Amino acid sequence: MKIDWNDIWKANQDIFIASDFEECTEEKRKGWHLSSHFSFFSSGDMNLRVGIIACQSEYKEENFLYEGVSWGNYIGNGARTVLYFVAQDFSPVFLNALAKLDGRISAKAVYWREKLTPSLYPVQENEYLNTGYIPDTFLPRPDWSFWQKQLNPVAWNQLRVIKEFFEALEKRRVRTVFGKNKINFYWGPIEIAEIVLKSNKFELSSKVKWTRNKNIMAKFLKTGWVDYSGNINEEFRRAILGIIDLLENMEAGRCFDNRDLLALKIITDKEFLTNYFGSYQEYPWLVKNRNSILNNPNLFYFINGDRINVIYPIIDKPIFRMVQALLISSFLELWDRNKKNIGEKQDTKRKHKMVILALSGFIEELRLCQCWLKDPQYFTIYIMPDDWRTEGLKGTKEMLPLQNETFIK
Repeated sequence: MKIDWNDIWKANQDIFIASDFEECTEEKRKGWHLSSHFSFFSSGDMNLRVGIIACQSEYKEENFLYEGVSWGNYIGNGARTVLYFVAQDFSPVFLNALAKLDGRISAKAVYWREKLTPSLYPVQENEYLNTGYIPDTFLPRPDWSFWQKQLNPVAWNQLRVIKEFFEALEKRRVRTVFGKNKINFYWGPIEIAEIVLKSNKFELSSKVKWTRNKNIMAKFLKTGWVDYSGNINEEFRRAILGIIDLLENMEAGRCFDNRDLLALKIITDKEFLTNYFGSYQEYPWLVKNRNSILNNPNLFYFINGDRINVIYPIIDKPIFRMVQALLISSFLELWDRNKKNIGEKQDTKRKHKMVILALSGFIEELRLCQCWLKDPQYFTIYIMPDDWRTEGLKGTKEMLPLQNETFIK
């Protein structure tokens, strides 16, 4: 059932700093590529613009926030703009993200209760910084000792043989990633093998999801095991070495798309990221919820003492990606306040910092995003050199808020 939002705004005029709202026409909404899932309204004058984005059903937070700031950009056109987000409910992560918007665009949240009179209720100030909220449930990332406890002695001895095989490949950029009940082996960002825990035993296989070539899949998709002589079967070893050879040749031939190539350079960089942000590591914790905002394959973690620097590359849709980064950072900020409740050692005081790594062609859009923020320093933005595909990240420079870009000293 379509809601007559204008009647609701008129019945709750004391909530808004403006009145006489006009709804965005369907023609204009399509021209501005705004989602039909939300309703858009505007009011105000040349000095102060006021917008409303309303949703009568469930929504994805990143879409709601993105559509809202897009609407604010359109109606504000550089003027100070106040946005009202109207919905049935808001998560603490979303509200904490709205609290960061207090630059050219500021934002407020309003609960909508269809069956109540009045039907609108502004979110109270203390709800924007809900310090008692745990965003998700986390588990410590397992290690080899975890597997030793799960396996029978024979299986553990076999696993040690496999461990030594893949450790010998680290010089070829192979790394080990522990999951809940599995171990994955990656070449850069690409998975090449997997061990899955089965009762007190395990299963080993190569992985070829990175290709659609049926001939390559048939050649390299193999099962592995350790024989009675204590060696991994030859067929599996040849498959893994063949995969690595092929991927290295693809890299040399510039066959990777930008996303995979940049991920490879981030993971293996020794010239820029490691100098300023610490060493690349897998995230120290596992997120139980598969739908968690942290289960994003484009997040990379560099740990430097008591800080976890979260690197988020932006190579497309810069404004949408910045909205995602704002929500991720909001999530991590709430978590940092509540670490004692998620199993982290009490003497550990690590904090998260969000770092944006972007293409030079996005500077204008990133400047626009900085203008929204209450504190532009909340996000550190770095611009990659145009020749990053061939020369790596060594020429990366920081984009300072509202100043000319300067090279890092």
